[in-house]
Amino acid sequence: VLDTYYKKGINNVELGIWKQPVEKLSKIRKYNINFLVHHYFPPPPDAFVVNLASQDKTTLAGSIEQMKRSIDFCHSFHIKLFSFHAGFRVDPDSNFYFSKKGHITSYQKAFTTFVESVKEINIYAEKRGVKLAVENNVLSENNLVDGENRFFLLCEASEYEQLWKKIQSDNLGILLDLGHLKVTSNWLNFDRHEFIERVSGKIFAIHINDNNGRSDTHSLVDKTSWCLETISRNNFAKIPIILESTGLTIDQITQQLILIENAAGYDVTREV
Repeated sequence: VLDTYYKKGINNVELGIWKQPVEKLSKIRKYNINFLVHHYFPPPPDAFVVNLASQDKTTLAGSIEQMKRSIDFCHSFHIKLFSFHAGFRVDPDSNFYFSKKGHITSYQKAFTTFVESVKEINIYAEKRGVKLAVENNVLSENNLVDGENRFFLLCEASEYEQLWKKIQSDNLGILLDLGHLKVTSNWLNFDRHEFIERVSGKIFAIHINDNNGRSDTHSLVDKTSWCLETISRNNFAKIPIILESTGLTIDQITQQLILIENAAGYDVTREV
């Protein structure tokens, strides 16, 4: 995949999925590519769902350790930004299913655990010259509980404001996922433009894709997509904009990047 990207002149790539043996990761050094790292990368030896708000001591310790492992990787490869998922009030199963029948941790308890986890991780990252960005969670219809958000942290702007109030660090920002925002704002009935305005000073990177507003389908963007209008109307000052979609051919990827570049006003494939 990296060979194909490089030959097409795509010089900025987010590493998030790696299906080869971890030992082969060193091969990425041969590419003159600007890398970012997202969440579950490099993958741990034994798969599990990271939850930085978990009340299970083993899960929480493993989650923090996995994030530190990713930060170490970034430091070793001179990668300046690591992004990761916000926490959950319930530990999902391996298929990312959230049970509505079991115990749901109180919001304040889960949020406090998440803050303490991020605080520890941020100190670790600062010492290694790696910036951190927390991705806004997505709340789909199937995860509503009596019409409310009972599972996910950091779905709304006020939560980021509280996080940054408790961890006052220039090293910690947001990975703004526009697809997540479209879905979540629909089900929680808030203004997505206001969300962006309230977090605008802390946006370190952007994930872009489209959906129907009901679930996070990672669909293709087109000229009518809300996300393109959003990046064209906001001055993101060359913030990394990452196409996050699956199952695309290299020609489709190239076409998507052209649409994004035209909206952003700069070349997202070649500029950091």
